[in-house]
Amino acid sequence: MEEELFFVGIKDPIELRKELLTSSKNLIDSLRKFEQYTEIKQEKQANILELKRVFDELMVLNKKIRNHLPKTPLKAPPVIKEVHEEKHAKGKPTKFAENKVDVLEQELAKIEERLGGLE
Repeated sequence: MEEELFFVGIKDPIELRKELLTSSKNLIDSLRKFEQYTEIKQEKQANILELKRVFDELMVLNKKIRNHLPKTPLKAPPVIKEVHEEKHAKGKPTKFAENKVDVLEQELAKIEERLGGLE
């Protein structure tokens, strides 16, 4: 039995070759981007591990320094004391659990007043 040859006519073969080459180029670009992605992912994992190691080391050093520092009772920062004193002077009741954002906004308002006085 002889094989029968079967031919298919291709219209515009040059355009078909261009499309095949363009598809191959796009595939190679996609593979290159995937390789870059995997490299970046590996670098990210390495950086995360390094950060974890440094953080653990900082925790150990923090514990060591706390052991060497003298034990003292905790005191409120002077900024919060000033805010509480101002509220008492104005006759408003003080809040024991004051929001940190509110304190910062009040400090920002004070700084803006001082800047306005300098201008």
